[in-house]
Amino acid sequence: MRKKMLLKRSLLIIIIVCTLSVRLAPSENASVLINEAIVPETPKEVLLDVPLLNQMDYPVLYNGCEVTSLTMILQYNNISISKNDVAAWLPSVPIVYENGLRGNPNDAFVGDITGYDYGFSVYHGPIVALAANFVSFDRIKDITGSSFDAVLDAVNNGYPVWTITSTSYAPVDDMEVWQTPTGEVNVSYNEHSVVVVGYDDNYFYVNDPYGIKNQPVDKSSFIASWEQFGSQAIYIE
Repeated sequence: MRKKMLLKRSLLIIIIVCTLSVRLAPSENASVLINEAIVPETPKEVLLDVPLLNQMDYPVLYNGCEVTSLTMILQYNNISISKNDVAAWLPSVPIVYENGLRGNPNDAFVGDITGYDYGFSVYHGPIVALAANFVSFDRIKDITGSSFDAVLDAVNNGYPVWTITSTSYAPVDDMEVWQTPTGEVNVSYNEHSVVVVGYDDNYFYVNDPYGIKNQPVDKSSFIASWEQFGSQAIYIE
């Protein structure tokens, strides 16, 4: 009799354990749902409210699109400073040296940024150094050379991005190779700098320092132009 009772109790325990195992074990579908739930979806539309500055506003920075674009990003980061005050920190080199070599925008601004004399442009390296006068260096992210996905990722995370493109936001046919004291550099007189502030299914949106806020630009043309100028991009965290 005692053996039968023990057997019944053992069978009952086994049934209870099996039942609990079935109830507690997550289904394959549940696992998939859990995994999917932790993967955030990329928004289909982002538009950051970045302050607009016009390089042609007095005092004029006729050749100062790169500095004006940087100043927009600084102001977005609650740094109260004017485009001309930022420009005062930027070193310059001659457009043409006495030996015939040209200035290199990878070293400093080439020529006169104000437009009172001949001026040209500046590339990402000196802009990073310039930004470091106003924010800590570890906040400055130079993603030059990355794919454009890195630009969109930054915008998606709330960071407007300084970029180099052309005045038409499309590839140019006047690219030249300059010989400079520090090596060859590709340049175009149609080079321009804008701030990427958003995107949607159809367009990218930029703040253009010629005074245009949230300018829609064709995606493929803009990327092709950006890549032609060396995929230059900077943002501030």
